[in-house]
Amino acid sequence: MNLFYAKSTKGELIFDNKKAIQDYLFTVDGKALIVKIERETGRRSQSQNNFYWSYLTIIANETGHTENELHELFKRIFLPPQYKTILGREVKLPASTTNLNKVEFGEYMDKICAETNVPIPDPNLFP
Repeated sequence: MNLFYAKSTKGELIFDNKKAIQDYLFTVDGKALIVKIERETGRRSQSQNNFYWSYLTIIANETGHTENELHELFKRIFLPPQYKTILGREVKLPASTTNLNKVEFGEYMDKICAETNVPIPDPNLFP
C-alpha cells in the first residue's frame, strides 16, 4: 500500500510531493484506486514515530550521518523555529516534531524524502 498525503484547499487536492504521486499514477495506469479521506487527527502515533526513526536509520546508512544529526538538520530545514522567553531572555529554539499531527508528520517525511532522495520504505514492513 502506498500512502500520499494531501490537503484539500478550495476544492483542490494539494500534494506536498506532487512528483511522487504522478510517478506512482503511471505505474497503476488503468487500475482502480481507493481514496481514503481522513480528517486531521491529533498528534502522531507511537508507531509513526518508530517508523520515522527507522527511516532516519536508513538515511544514516546511506549518508554516514547519525540519526540524531539528521533529525536536528531536518527540524531546522523544514519546521519553523519556536521563540520562547526563558529567564527573561527571548531565545530561538528549533521546532519539535512532537507537535506535528499525523498529516503534518507525513508531509514532513515527504519533504525529507525529496531532500535526500532516499525513498520512504513501505510502512507495512515495520512492526
